[in-house]
Amino acid sequence: MVNERAASVLTTLVREYIATAVPVASESVARKSPVKVSPATVRNMMAALEDSGYILRPHISSGGVPSNKGYRFYVESIDMNVGPSSTVREQIRDTIQEREKDLEGWVSLAATVLSAFSQNMAVVTYPRASLPVVKHLQIVKIQDAAGLLIVVLDQARLRKRVIWLNEEFTQDYLTTVANKLNDVYKGLTYREMDRKSLELTVFEDAVRKDIVNLLKEEDLSFGSDHSIEGIRRLLSQPEFINRGKVEEVLAMLDEKMLIKSLLLEASGEDMVAVHIGEENSEENLKPFSVVLCNYGIPDEVRGVIGVIGPPRMDYFNVIGGVRLLSNMMSELVVSLQNGEST
Repeated sequence: MVNERAASVLTTLVREYIATAVPVASESVARKSPVKVSPATVRNMMAALEDSGYILRPHISSGGVPSNKGYRFYVESIDMNVGPSSTVREQIRDTIQEREKDLEGWVSLAATVLSAFSQNMAVVTYPRASLPVVKHLQIVKIQDAAGLLIVVLDQARLRKRVIWLNEEFTQDYLTTVANKLNDVYKGLTYREMDRKSLELTVFEDAVRKDIVNLLKEEDLSFGSDHSIEGIRRLLSQPEFINRGKVEEVLAMLDEKMLIKSLLLEASGEDMVAVHIGEENSEENLKPFSVVLCNYGIPDEVRGVIGVIGPPRMDYFNVIGGVRLLSNMMSELVVSLQNGEST
């Protein structure tokens, strides 16, 4: 448990390291902490924070740098409702609104503005109309211990998956399960399925999860249209001066895999989501921090806007910038849906 004074020390150290990229000495923390503490007290607190895994020391005699755990503590202290300064908000809004309501232009401009604002790499995907929905499903027994799950999606798209069965399951039982799930889930997206509370058997729930995964895979296949800006800015960060770190960036920049990874990280997120290092579920994103938010019209039109950078990121301003641009892009989508012009 981090007490108030230790929290002040840790927050001050994180902010200073974000700004300078240089290990932070106890004297600097004592001087800049809003809570009055002596350098000696700060040294003791930093030692305790190091023991607890919140900070690291590159060398025994050097100052401290935040660990990913330390960054997470800092992010959790940020009020997600507080955005960038009014000056920055107006600059971003004026830049975006100078352009006519053209979706392609706004997607490209949003990525450019967000990259410049964050000094990292920004990605904006084009919004896609409607999440895939279940139209009909069947379960066909093909062997004693295997069945074929057949899911018909909207626009007559057909998806199949082999599922494992208990040997005593008959075709009549599988048909009964399929009919029950059809009655409940027909016409729903995977998000609506996840939100729907229903008493299911272990097997029925396993089938439900398979359907959800099929719908998510189908959704991810539509993320190819996007705009990426700021690769040079990302590579110019001090963290990427050595060749090994550059190779991590290049591996992450396989655009097909990158967009799929971002869509996976953002799925179901209607608020700004922050994934720091190992918190990213996708392997190619684990060396980075990712700040993401969906935009559009919930369950109708969805795009993703986000920033990718090192864990040493100006989270306060990046979170606010991502949320602001997400809201502006959502407003654009709504206006285009309603047939409004500039």
